Amino acid sequence: MSTVAPGRFVTSADGTKIFAEARGDPSNPAIVFIHGFGIGAMAFNDIFNDPLWLNRVYLVRYDTRGHGRSDKPTNAAAWVSQRLAEDFDAVVSSYNLNKPWVLGWSFGAAHIADILSFHPPNYISGAIYDAGLPYLAALPNVGSPAGFTVVPGLNQTTNVTQFQTSYIDFINLCHPALEWNFYLGCFGDGMVQPRAVVDLSFTRTQNSTGLLQAGTSGALALLAIFGGDDKVVLKQGILDAIAGWQNLTVVTLPDAEHFTWISRPVLFRATVLNWINA
Repeated sequence: MSTVAPGRFVTSADGTKIFAEARGDPSNPAIVFIHGFGIGAMAFNDIFNDPLWLNRVYLVRYDTRGHGRSDKPTNAAAWVSQRLAEDFDAVVSSYNLNKPWVLGWSFGAAHIADILSFHPPNYISGAIYDAGLPYLAALPNVGSPAGFTVVPGLNQTTNVTQFQTSYIDFINLCHPALEWNFYLGCFGDGMVQPRAVVDLSFTRTQNSTGLLQAGTSGALALLAIFGGDDKVVLKQGILDAIAGWQNLTVVTLPDAEHFTWISRPVLFRATVLNWINA
């Protein structure tokens, strides 16, 4: 029988407060979910409210710095790669996780490169890219033309109408038919995010060496999930960015949008849980 743990604020090494939440049975295998650009951990609500997930795994999620209920520092020093890795460490420590699986959705998958820049591959059990950007330097080849079209409107501070239109377009690119309250939640997460955070998210630097060595050496298993109708990222661009990865499983969910688990909830759940043998 699953239990629900309330959300909590954990303190990262630099003092940044990170909002995290766990649900399910802590004795089950743990998966830490890292959300993408502009939409916080509430993106995973459908998964975290699903008893079929809760019966099999311990679900952990957090608002990455700059998102949702977490602190939103706007100084460049708060956005070096180590700070992002330390946020993950704070969540792992707070929930006493031992070698969790890590699922990174979209832009959030790049956080795995931050983590593996400061930890060996066996710090985690394996990685799951869900329409995931492997590392920031790969973005020009991973983002779709439609995705790049909306970015300028999201990253400006002078035209309210352009910002509003761009954010609506961005959410619709992720999925064109979201439940209304969830849609408003996605839009609200964008409203509470300082525009400076958007710029820092895109311009910060990271080192992909640890990630790629973990993959090409066979030390880290990777499940790469794609939506067959994804309009935000390009599957081939992602695969090119991780060329040579030894322990790689690639699954494309037919007709799935960028919100893969909302488009194909049963198939997405089965794909992840079967892969981790939960």
